[in-house]
Amino acid sequence: MAGYTNSAFRQLCKEMGAGFVFTEFVSSEGIIRESQKTFNYLQFNQSERPIGIQLFGHNPKVMAEAARIIEERYRPDVIDLNFGCSVRKVVKKDAGAALLKNPSLLQSVAQSVVKAVKTPVTAKIRAGWNHQSIVALDVARILENAGVTALTIHPRTASDGYRGTANWDLIAEVKNLLSIPVIGNGDIKHPEDAVRMRNETGCDAVMIGRAAIGNPWIFEQVKQLLNGNYDYFKPGLSDKLDMCLKQIEYERQISDDEHVNRIMKKYYRHYINGFPNASNIRNRLVRSESIREAINIINEIKSLTTQ
Repeated sequence: MAGYTNSAFRQLCKEMGAGFVFTEFVSSEGIIRESQKTFNYLQFNQSERPIGIQLFGHNPKVMAEAARIIEERYRPDVIDLNFGCSVRKVVKKDAGAALLKNPSLLQSVAQSVVKAVKTPVTAKIRAGWNHQSIVALDVARILENAGVTALTIHPRTASDGYRGTANWDLIAEVKNLLSIPVIGNGDIKHPEDAVRMRNETGCDAVMIGRAAIGNPWIFEQVKQLLNGNYDYFKPGLSDKLDMCLKQIEYERQISDDEHVNRIMKKYYRHYINGFPNASNIRNRLVRSESIREAINIINEIKSLTTQ
């Protein structure tokens, strides 16, 4: 998830039971231009392994060269090709989900990257560009034949964005078609959803995205459910605030306080959503002028919850 899954957030997720994490996706053009801003997205702690670096672009030669650079400098466990992002600034460059409109170019990109590196190459796709062009099955077969070792599918179209309901039946169809592992994604809001997706689709794994923001416990909760423990731990406000403080601690290890204060403001609402007086707490945190002020507010709220 661009803008969210930095190293600090990924470390929290791994500590709370995530089996595999991915970096924010990076531009192949940025990699070959030696953009320091792009390289900053690729920094990770060894504790985050296994980890995948996700790459987007549309030029097979550029994608292959970018993959070689990533392999040489960062040694990720996998290199993941993003053919699913529907954000305008990505698709207008004919990258991400735009490649679903051009399966032959998508095939060339995948083949070029697979040939360029020894690192396993995986991919993520959507159902298609729109409802008049559902191409997931054809593209899935193309990618498997190109040498991709696992496939994640989000069964909405690019035109859907995150509107409507993800068509999990399509995940099942892709799973029945391929011999490589298939990872399901989409509409996982609660731990029960992840278990239901696996049971209904037969997918090999489930990718959890937005539901983990402010709630990294979801990974351990899913594991508990899979082991038959339906009385899994449900964090209260004090637990959420403790986790928020831990994220701030991790963020401060990789960025200066001014940057941390700025980026944490998009996380606060996720940590406190659903609790009494959440709106007021969120407003105070968002208006904080320093990360020290935000920490003081969090500790103040924590002290009130324990009284």
